[in-house]
Amino acid sequence: MSAPSQATVVLPVLDPHGLEDLIVLADKLARARGGSVLLLGVVELEQHQPLTDGVMPAQRLREELSARTSGLATPVRTAVRVARAAYDAIVETVREEQAALLVLGWQGTAFSPERLFGPPIDQLLAEPPCHLLVVKHGAHQRARSILLPTTGGPNLHLSSEVALALADADDGTVTILFATDPQHPIDPAVLQSTRELQKLPRVNRWLERISPAIPAILHEASHHDVIILGATGRRFNPEQPVGPLGEAVLHSSDRTVIITRRKLADVEQRAVERYEAQRDLSAVVDRWFAENTFSAEEFANLEHLLALKQRQNVSISLVLPALNEAATIGQVIDTLKGALHDQVPLLDEIVVIDSQSTDETRAIAAQRGIPVYVHQEILPHYGAFSGKGEALWKSLFVTRGDIVVWIDTDIQNIHPRFVYGLLGPLLSEPRLQFTKGFYRRPINFQGQLIAAGGGRVTELVARPLFNLFYPELSGFVQPLSGEYAGRRSVLERLPFFTGYGVETGLLIDLLHEVGLAGMAQVDLQQRIHRNQELHGLARMSFAIIQVVMQRLETRQRLQLLDPVNQSLKLIQYAEDGGFHLDVRQIRDHERPPIISIPEYAARRAH
Repeated sequence: MSAPSQATVVLPVLDPHGLEDLIVLADKLARARGGSVLLLGVVELEQHQPLTDGVMPAQRLREELSARTSGLATPVRTAVRVARAAYDAIVETVREEQAALLVLGWQGTAFSPERLFGPPIDQLLAEPPCHLLVVKHGAHQRARSILLPTTGGPNLHLSSEVALALADADDGTVTILFATDPQHPIDPAVLQSTRELQKLPRVNRWLERISPAIPAILHEASHHDVIILGATGRRFNPEQPVGPLGEAVLHSSDRTVIITRRKLADVEQRAVERYEAQRDLSAVVDRWFAENTFSAEEFANLEHLLALKQRQNVSISLVLPALNEAATIGQVIDTLKGALHDQVPLLDEIVVIDSQSTDETRAIAAQRGIPVYVHQEILPHYGAFSGKGEALWKSLFVTRGDIVVWIDTDIQNIHPRFVYGLLGPLLSEPRLQFTKGFYRRPINFQGQLIAAGGGRVTELVARPLFNLFYPELSGFVQPLSGEYAGRRSVLERLPFFTGYGVETGLLIDLLHEVGLAGMAQVDLQQRIHRNQELHGLARMSFAIIQVVMQRLETRQRLQLLDPVNQSLKLIQYAEDGGFHLDVRQIRDHERPPIISIPEYAARRAH
């Protein structure tokens, strides 16, 4: 083999039909670069075959290629490779030759019943070893008139280079077509940079069309010999490797069609991968938001929910965590017990998990016949931490339901929808494992309710952190809401943070455990409750940030936190105008999955 040239054009023999025309086209492109054409034949062997079995097929293929090229006016080098897959042989040859361009012929013959192209073309389009073209040859061998449709993009430079090379070789002309869908605004910067193409030699026409691209291109194609356009398909998408535009033109035009795909530099490739991953994720979240966002009103037919529950033979526990909620807990119990236990037996048990209230909370609940547990007295030999998360974790030990619903007890406008809204998706769709409530949260300002303003920690801390580090969770309207439900079979496998970070930790761990598709959110309309003062919100925010950092350490193996990070310094102002630092230790402890506790496993076994 002659010495490699950076202007080598590699032409693999994938479809013998039209090979002579492809060789002529490849030669025009090689001569424009001062290089030559390498015609590559590939002998593919099965995985179980030794490569030495390829000796006779390789000899026959060399003879065939020699016979095909001996009568050509264009000097062409030939090579034969033996490989398990054509893709591997082509990539290896491109690298050995330091090739500048790869030309792939395709005449409408699919190499795969499920794909437009199939391997190896799909693979090469996804990860091009060098710049490449996919060529479907039409009736005209010469390129006297070339149509170059474009709206910019990473393949424009390669497309224009190919267009000019063919026009030079055949004394042809190039028409630039800029077609813009009327439903999409024109980017002035892109339009201006594309207009610069008019200055190129051989460009004699500039067309602007306010029209969807496909009909505009097909209309103009009938007046040209060759259409050259960049692949618009997203990389690593085997369904449409050249995009809907390229696919439509390949199928619909009888002219020579050349699809270009430029090999990106490493930095460009990484940028594209980041962009496409972000776009993929954005589409996933958008779809999840549309499909997994429910309204409580969808499930207002309690008899229907009861029938679903009985058909599935599941039991449901309602847990009411409480700390000094004497003002509201009676109404919460009366409303939920009356509608969902006494009138329609949707709930099998209701329990209050108290955190050593100093008011009448426990007495009020007991008067209504509700079992009351003090969380510090549950599993006492494991110790007790303060915080709502600790109460929720221990509630799994004292309840028995297959589905567990947690509802805060400070709600002033309690309604049965807070419970049946969360249960509805779980009973209706077995794929769902966890539901979370959201609602409008008016804020009490100087005795008046303002329609918006609640959820300050959510909007200023939780949602920004999720968007940064866990964008899959960015579709949750209120990730910190205190009303949620889940299947015990999942909840018992999750660790629980003991304090303010419990909701944040659960969402992150549920994402890892059941995936976004296993979670849903429910519009519970409006929730009125007491609002915390600023220092309370600061403590909550600090704990949530710590939980996110801890999960980043766990999942990403980063070292972000030191013990010193768990001290929060608050500015305290005195009535005399002075101020001082108030140092608080804010730390959410992490309880292990409760299924790992022997007492729980023994209790569940009976």
